[in-house]
Amino acid sequence: MLDFDMVQFALEQLGATADAAESHGTLSALLIDNAGFAAWLGHTLDELPDKGNVLAAERLSLLEQLFEQTREQLNNEDLSFELLLPDDTDDFGLRLLALARWCQGFLYGFGASGVAAEDSLDDEARECLSDLLEISKLGYDEESSDESEQQYTEIVEHVRVLTLLLNESLNPLKHSSSVH
Repeated sequence: MLDFDMVQFALEQLGATADAAESHGTLSALLIDNAGFAAWLGHTLDELPDKGNVLAAERLSLLEQLFEQTREQLNNEDLSFELLLPDDTDDFGLRLLALARWCQGFLYGFGASGVAAEDSLDDEARECLSDLLEISKLGYDEESSDESEQQYTEIVEHVRVLTLLLNESLNPLKHSSSVH
């Protein structure tokens, strides 16, 4: 998994409109609708850098790695999908804010993809989106404690599972079946 800080730095240097967590949330939702790399960049950057800018090309390459990695994780049968969030050594309030922003980005991407406007969402998918909306409203002035850390870990896992459920609901995995 690419490091949160690396992605954050790349996005900042490219003039992104959102931070790494929100951008990854948007990416994850757009991938559920099978959007491409260019579509995600269109929602993430105000403008694409000049093609001759070597540093920008390196940063775009890192974002492309994130895109490919996230797409692979979402569609992998081993359920290895992970949210791109600051690690546990970062300030607790920053991690809470990043989780809320990840959910905001996901909801934005889901809405921008047009999937949410379709009547194809079942009750489970609607409930997943409702949970993500509530989590997107998390406050970040919470003090770190053993209990709050445990709750944070549980909420991150819940968001991860919700994302996988939405992906499965809208893009059922095509398992190869063999007849013997």
